[in-house]
Amino acid sequence: MTKVAGVVSLVLLAVLAAPSAYSSGPLPSAKENRFASNLQYTGGTGMGFTLEQARWGDHRTFERIVLEFAPPRADLNETIPRMKVETEFYPMRLLIRLPGVSARGSNFLSALNIFGKSRLISDLDTYEICEGGQLLAIVPARPVEFEVFTLTSPPRLVVDVILSRMPPMREERKFSVRTLPLYGDQVCLFLKEAANAGVTPRLITDAGGNVFGEVGLYNEPKEAFAAVHRYQGSFGKQFSLVTKARGMMTVPAVMP
Repeated sequence: MTKVAGVVSLVLLAVLAAPSAYSSGPLPSAKENRFASNLQYTGGTGMGFTLEQARWGDHRTFERIVLEFAPPRADLNETIPRMKVETEFYPMRLLIRLPGVSARGSNFLSALNIFGKSRLISDLDTYEICEGGQLLAIVPARPVEFEVFTLTSPPRLVVDVILSRMPPMREERKFSVRTLPLYGDQVCLFLKEAANAGVTPRLITDAGGNVFGEVGLYNEPKEAFAAVHRYQGSFGKQFSLVTKARGMMTVPAVMP
């Protein structure tokens, strides 16, 4: 089931290691059939664009997601909005950051179950960046590899998804230190307080569509509990912190 998060903000977390080839550089302008589970691209120069819609299609050997943008003027139809695309793990997802891009209505995906027939994708979480812009997180249902490229007239970002070609890796549990669900202005306040405490935060949507802030991901429970104690003293007056375990492909469970 596709869920769409409420209006929130995001500070990106560094990409962790992945089992297949790493692709980095400017966004390709054409399909090259270069899939990877760990990638990072930046590209585009346009400002003032609007995210019009997201489309999904099944092409038998791969699935495709198309994000279509409307330029602020007709003469910018060949220009791509500024963006950063990168993978992230625990949980695995593809992050698409779109600074300065507005959405066609705050719930432009709310009436669409675009992944209802997908074998590979479970969710598309949408966030609004506090400083202005959008961030999308494509959450796969199983280990996958991605390829991204751009098209123009109209401006589009294309994400192709295939089942991972790598042998199944041994998945270890990680221990997340996170807040209780965040609502409204709590999101920006959390990011501000975390940054003031020297923490690199990120936002994650759980299986129920709730958004919460994460301040760390650890290999051992004792490390996570020590972080709770440490961070609680830094900004715990504003936010209660808990520890939850999860795997790389685990969508965080609904908070009680």
